Amino acid sequence: MSDHEARLRAYYDAEMAERDVRPLGEQREAHVAGFAALCTEQRRASVLEVGCGAGRDGRILAAAGLGYTGVDLSRAAVELCRAHGLEAHLASALDLPFEDDTFEAAWTMSTLMHLEGDGIVRALAEVRRVVRPGGLLEIGVWGGDEAREWVDEGGRYFRSRTDAELVTLLAAVGEVTAFDTWSRFEDGGHYQWARVVIA
Repeated sequence: MSDHEARLRAYYDAEMAERDVRPLGEQREAHVAGFAALCTEQRRASVLEVGCGAGRDGRILAAAGLGYTGVDLSRAAVELCRAHGLEAHLASALDLPFEDDTFEAAWTMSTLMHLEGDGIVRALAEVRRVVRPGGLLEIGVWGGDEAREWVDEGGRYFRSRTDAELVTLLAAVGEVTAFDTWSRFEDGGHYQWARVVIA
Protein backbone atom coordinates (compact mmCIF):
# COMPACT_ATOMS: atom_id res chain seq x y z
CA MET A 1 0.00 0.00 0.00
CA SER A 2 1.33 3.44 -0.93
CA ASP A 3 1.69 6.26 1.62
CA HIS A 4 -1.15 8.01 -0.19
CA GLU A 5 -3.47 5.03 0.26
CA ALA A 6 -2.39 4.61 3.88
CA ARG A 7 -3.32 8.23 4.64
CA LEU A 8 -6.72 7.80 3.00
CA ARG A 9 -7.37 4.59 4.92
CA ALA A 10 -6.40 6.19 8.24
CA TYR A 11 -8.61 9.21 7.60
CA TYR A 12 -11.69 7.21 6.67
CA ASP A 13 -11.16 4.54 9.33
CA ALA A 14 -11.25 7.32 11.94
CA GLU A 15 -14.49 8.93 10.76
CA MET A 16 -16.46 6.01 9.33
CA ALA A 17 -18.72 5.62 12.37
CA GLU A 18 -19.85 9.24 11.94
CA ARG A 19 -20.38 8.73 8.20
CA ASP A 20 -22.56 5.73 8.96
CA VAL A 21 -25.29 8.05 10.28
CA ARG A 22 -24.62 11.14 8.14
CA PRO A 23 -27.48 12.00 5.73
CA LEU A 24 -26.64 11.50 2.06
CA GLY A 25 -28.12 14.78 0.91
CA GLU A 26 -30.98 15.42 -1.48
CA GLN A 27 -29.05 15.15 -4.76
CA ARG A 28 -27.15 12.01 -3.77
CA GLU A 29 -30.31 10.30 -2.51
CA ALA A 30 -32.15 11.15 -5.72
CA HIS A 31 -29.35 9.83 -7.91
CA VAL A 32 -28.80 6.57 -6.04
CA ALA A 33 -32.55 5.93 -6.04
CA GLY A 34 -32.66 6.69 -9.76
CA PHE A 35 -29.73 4.36 -10.41
CA ALA A 36 -31.42 1.56 -8.45
CA ALA A 37 -34.66 2.09 -10.39
CA LEU A 38 -32.82 2.10 -13.74
CA CYS A 39 -30.92 -1.08 -12.89
CA THR A 40 -34.17 -2.75 -11.90
CA GLU A 41 -35.97 -1.54 -15.05
CA GLN A 42 -33.11 -2.74 -17.27
CA ARG A 43 -32.77 -6.02 -15.33
CA ARG A 44 -29.21 -5.36 -14.25
CA ALA A 45 -29.09 -7.63 -11.21
CA SER A 46 -25.47 -7.30 -10.03
CA VAL A 47 -23.98 -3.97 -8.91
CA LEU A 48 -20.44 -3.13 -7.77
CA GLU A 49 -19.81 -0.04 -5.66
CA VAL A 50 -16.23 1.29 -5.75
CA GLY A 51 -15.67 3.19 -2.52
CA CYS A 52 -18.58 1.80 -0.52
CA GLY A 53 -17.86 3.75 2.67
CA ALA A 54 -20.28 2.89 5.45
CA GLY A 55 -22.77 1.42 2.99
CA ARG A 56 -25.21 4.32 2.88
CA ASP A 57 -25.67 3.97 -0.89
CA GLY A 58 -25.27 0.20 -0.69
CA ARG A 59 -28.21 -0.17 1.66
CA ILE A 60 -30.44 1.64 -0.83
CA LEU A 61 -29.22 -0.51 -3.72
CA ALA A 62 -29.60 -3.76 -1.78
CA ALA A 63 -33.07 -2.74 -0.54
CA ALA A 64 -34.08 -2.36 -4.20
CA GLY A 65 -33.37 -6.07 -4.66
CA LEU A 66 -30.05 -5.68 -6.47
CA GLY A 67 -27.16 -8.07 -5.91
CA TYR A 68 -24.76 -5.65 -4.22
CA THR A 69 -20.99 -5.88 -3.73
CA GLY A 70 -18.84 -3.07 -2.33
CA VAL A 71 -15.11 -2.43 -2.12
CA ASP A 72 -13.23 0.11 -0.02
CA LEU A 73 -9.69 0.85 1.20
CA SER A 74 -11.03 1.43 4.72
CA ARG A 75 -11.25 -1.66 6.94
CA ALA A 76 -13.74 0.20 9.17
CA ALA A 77 -15.94 0.85 6.12
CA VAL A 78 -15.91 -2.80 5.08
CA GLU A 79 -16.75 -3.92 8.63
CA LEU A 80 -19.67 -1.45 8.82
CA CYS A 81 -21.03 -2.62 5.47
CA ARG A 82 -20.86 -6.23 6.60
CA ALA A 83 -22.60 -5.29 9.87
CA HIS A 84 -25.42 -3.89 7.70
CA GLY A 85 -25.66 -7.22 5.85
CA LEU A 86 -23.85 -6.04 2.72
CA GLU A 87 -21.17 -7.96 0.85
CA ALA A 88 -18.00 -5.87 1.04
CA HIS A 89 -14.30 -6.43 0.31
CA LEU A 90 -11.13 -4.62 1.39
CA ALA A 91 -9.61 -3.57 -1.94
CA SER A 92 -8.22 -0.71 -4.02
CA ALA A 93 -10.06 0.82 -6.96
CA LEU A 94 -6.83 0.17 -8.89
CA ASP A 95 -6.94 -3.59 -8.36
CA LEU A 96 -10.49 -4.93 -8.10
CA PRO A 97 -10.55 -8.54 -6.83
CA PHE A 98 -13.06 -9.84 -9.38
CA GLU A 99 -13.03 -11.75 -12.65
CA ASP A 100 -13.69 -10.01 -15.97
CA ASP A 101 -17.37 -9.28 -16.75
CA THR A 102 -18.55 -10.11 -13.21
CA PHE A 103 -21.07 -7.26 -12.83
CA GLU A 104 -23.87 -5.67 -14.83
CA ALA A 105 -23.49 -2.21 -13.31
CA ALA A 106 -21.15 -0.10 -11.17
CA TRP A 107 -21.64 2.89 -8.87
CA THR A 108 -18.88 5.12 -7.48
CA MET A 109 -19.38 8.42 -5.69
CA SER A 110 -16.76 10.77 -4.22
CA THR A 111 -13.97 8.21 -4.53
CA LEU A 112 -11.97 8.41 -7.77
CA MET A 113 -11.07 12.09 -7.18
CA HIS A 114 -8.63 10.83 -4.51
CA LEU A 115 -6.42 8.97 -7.02
CA GLU A 116 -3.05 10.46 -7.92
CA GLY A 117 -1.46 10.65 -11.36
CA ASP A 118 -3.23 8.48 -13.91
CA GLY A 119 -5.10 6.66 -11.11
CA ILE A 120 -8.56 7.58 -12.37
CA VAL A 121 -7.69 6.21 -15.82
CA ARG A 122 -6.50 2.93 -14.26
CA ALA A 123 -9.55 2.72 -11.99
CA LEU A 124 -11.95 3.30 -14.88
CA ALA A 125 -10.14 0.58 -16.84
CA GLU A 126 -10.66 -1.78 -13.89
CA VAL A 127 -14.37 -0.92 -13.80
CA ARG A 128 -14.57 -1.55 -17.54
CA ARG A 129 -12.85 -4.92 -17.02
CA VAL A 130 -15.23 -6.18 -14.32
CA VAL A 131 -18.47 -4.74 -15.78
CA ARG A 132 -19.88 -6.53 -18.81
CA PRO A 133 -20.00 -4.70 -22.16
CA GLY A 134 -23.25 -2.76 -22.32
CA GLY A 135 -23.24 -2.46 -18.53
CA LEU A 136 -24.01 0.73 -16.65
CA LEU A 137 -21.63 2.99 -14.72
CA GLU A 138 -22.67 6.01 -12.67
CA ILE A 139 -19.87 8.12 -11.24
CA GLY A 140 -19.70 11.26 -9.10
CA VAL A 141 -16.63 13.32 -8.18
CA TRP A 142 -15.80 16.85 -7.11
CA GLY A 143 -14.59 18.89 -10.08
CA GLY A 144 -14.32 22.51 -11.09
CA ASP A 145 -14.17 25.16 -13.75
CA GLU A 146 -10.39 24.73 -13.56
CA ALA A 147 -8.41 21.55 -12.90
CA ARG A 148 -6.38 21.50 -9.69
CA GLU A 149 -4.75 19.28 -7.07
CA TRP A 150 -4.54 19.73 -3.31
CA VAL A 151 -4.16 17.93 0.02
CA ASP A 152 -6.59 18.84 2.79
CA GLU A 153 -5.80 19.23 6.49
CA GLY A 154 -6.68 15.57 7.05
CA GLY A 155 -4.00 14.45 4.59
CA ARG A 156 -6.40 13.48 1.80
CA TYR A 157 -5.25 14.11 -1.75
CA PHE A 158 -7.81 15.53 -4.21
CA ARG A 159 -7.64 16.04 -7.95
CA SER A 160 -10.44 17.94 -9.62
CA ARG A 161 -11.00 18.07 -13.35
CA THR A 162 -13.10 20.28 -15.58
CA ASP A 163 -16.37 18.92 -16.91
CA ALA A 164 -14.84 18.48 -20.37
CA GLU A 165 -11.81 16.63 -18.98
CA LEU A 166 -13.97 14.22 -17.00
CA VAL A 167 -16.26 13.50 -19.96
CA THR A 168 -13.20 12.78 -22.13
CA LEU A 169 -11.86 10.29 -19.57
CA LEU A 170 -15.23 8.58 -19.30
CA ALA A 171 -15.62 8.38 -23.08
CA ALA A 172 -12.57 6.11 -23.12
CA VAL A 173 -14.57 3.38 -21.35
CA GLY A 174 -17.99 3.86 -22.93
CA GLU A 175 -20.71 6.22 -24.08
CA VAL A 176 -21.54 9.10 -21.73
CA THR A 177 -25.34 9.24 -21.88
CA ALA A 178 -25.99 11.79 -19.11
CA PHE A 179 -24.01 14.46 -17.26
CA ASP A 180 -25.02 16.87 -14.48
CA THR A 181 -23.44 19.19 -11.90
CA TRP A 182 -24.57 20.68 -8.60
CA SER A 183 -23.30 22.22 -5.33
CA ARG A 184 -21.44 25.01 -7.10
CA PHE A 185 -19.05 27.17 -5.05
CA GLU A 186 -17.76 30.69 -5.66
CA ASP A 187 -14.33 29.35 -6.69
CA GLY A 188 -15.92 27.31 -9.49
CA GLY A 189 -15.79 23.99 -7.64
CA HIS A 190 -18.83 21.76 -8.11
CA TYR A 191 -19.99 18.17 -8.01
CA GLN A 192 -19.94 16.22 -11.26
CA TRP A 193 -22.13 13.19 -12.01
CA ALA A 194 -22.24 11.08 -15.16
CA ARG A 195 -23.89 7.96 -16.53
CA VAL A 196 -21.86 5.78 -18.89
CA VAL A 197 -22.78 2.69 -20.91
CA ILE A 198 -19.67 0.50 -20.87
CA ALA A 199 -18.18 -0.30 -24.28
